[in-house]
Amino acid sequence: MATMDVKEIIKQAIQQEDMAYKFYMDALKFVKDPASQIWLKELAAEELKHKEMLQNFDVSRVKKFKPEKIHDLHIAEYLVDKNISDVNNFQDVLIVAMKKEQKAYNFYVGMAKSSDNPDMKNLCKILAQEELKHKHKLELYYDDNVYQWD
Repeated sequence: MATMDVKEIIKQAIQQEDMAYKFYMDALKFVKDPASQIWLKELAAEELKHKEMLQNFDVSRVKKFKPEKIHDLHIAEYLVDKNISDVNNFQDVLIVAMKKEQKAYNFYVGMAKSSDNPDMKNLCKILAQEELKHKHKLELYYDDNVYQWD
């Protein structure tokens, strides 16, 4: 993979966040209960915040970033991938969302590894961590509300 400059990565990342925002907003039509709707709107709002963070990207803030430990439940990895077109209910929305956050996380981790620019590496780590936070949130929700032990 050719090394991308910071601007190029930011442009790609902004598109990712934009798509994620649209996904959560579209997903609202599959959700009947108000609590879940609020929750999806919160996730959508967070994606918008990431987009703004990227648009106003400040290298000095990236230099100061210290990663925190995020617990990964790894639920998404065990679920069968679904297409957006197959989404019929809130459970499907959660599965697609977890998979999307997983892919976004993998994307940024890969970018961090392939970049030789320390600021770029750090930006990618920040973004990867944000995606992992979302994935964790989704997995907890899935675990509490959907996944029932036999």
